[in-house]
Amino acid sequence: MLPSARKLEFSEVPVIDLGPARTGSVDDRRKVAAAIAEACGRVGFFYFANHGIPDEDVEAIFQTSKEFHELPLDAKMESCVANNDHFQGYLPGMTRSNDKRVAQTMQEAFQIRRPLSADDPDLRAGTPLHGLIPWPSAMPDLQPRMMSYFHKIDALGRDLLDLFEISLDRPTGEFAKFFSKDMNCLRLLHYPPQPPDGPGDIRGTRDHTDTNAFTILAQDMNGGLEVRNKDGEWVAVPPIPGTFVINVGEILKVWTDGMFSSTLHRVINRSGRERYSIPFFLYPTYHEVIFPLMRNPDPSNVAPEDLPSSMPRDKPFVWGDFKAGNSSRIHPKRS
Repeated sequence: MLPSARKLEFSEVPVIDLGPARTGSVDDRRKVAAAIAEACGRVGFFYFANHGIPDEDVEAIFQTSKEFHELPLDAKMESCVANNDHFQGYLPGMTRSNDKRVAQTMQEAFQIRRPLSADDPDLRAGTPLHGLIPWPSAMPDLQPRMMSYFHKIDALGRDLLDLFEISLDRPTGEFAKFFSKDMNCLRLLHYPPQPPDGPGDIRGTRDHTDTNAFTILAQDMNGGLEVRNKDGEWVAVPPIPGTFVINVGEILKVWTDGMFSSTLHRVINRSGRERYSIPFFLYPTYHEVIFPLMRNPDPSNVAPEDLPSSMPRDKPFVWGDFKAGNSSRIHPKRS
């Protein structure tokens, strides 16, 4: 039997209008940033409206995802993440993790970072987490379609990074300096429907926090995203047309010494229909050292930190080393 979740009341999570921050004054940007700080400290995620990405671009990337995931399995497996060392390409559904603590999930995905050229020094040096993307030959237009969306959502992410700095009254560029080399990731996710009497220990996506700064999520109208609030209660996050969901990742949690919550979340597709979502993850450069940039005035008010994806706040660490280890645990072994 699938676990239950209460439907989220809209009063619990704000819908923040990005419009004034994009076109208004410095004071307008500060007001938007203040709303972001309140949401991130209270629940760790929020909806963003008037984000500047045209509806037709969002519709197009969902159509792209649908077309890719409808390819025959053999065509998708040509790009399997198990066949490279940088965790890009196709991740099949019902994949079993290498870590027994990490539950099996039903989702399948195609994930990319910004493509490198064959003569890029990072590729020649064999930098983990980066490499040439194994684009599937059965869908030759997948690269231009994904990259068209990637560039626009990446620009939005850079603007949001600036608003996060303002929200915490940090110096301009303090967060941005961690992103000198583009490691950001775009995923096309597909979730088959889960029957109400299905196994309760299998999720569309396992319970987890995100190992990035923050995530920009486009979700279809079928729902399925659920978050655990500070009372330990699971609540469903209903889709709102024209918005993205923004959730805080582990890196922002560490930078703020736990003042911003890295919210535990999962996906259970109860809709009876195929579900698609498009997350975009803001990742720092591989070699950046992550540590608290400020002190939490209330150390007792911190989200759970005992998960496989939890990042330490008590000692500095190299982000890429943590991410590579985490990816090795949750992705299938190379064949």
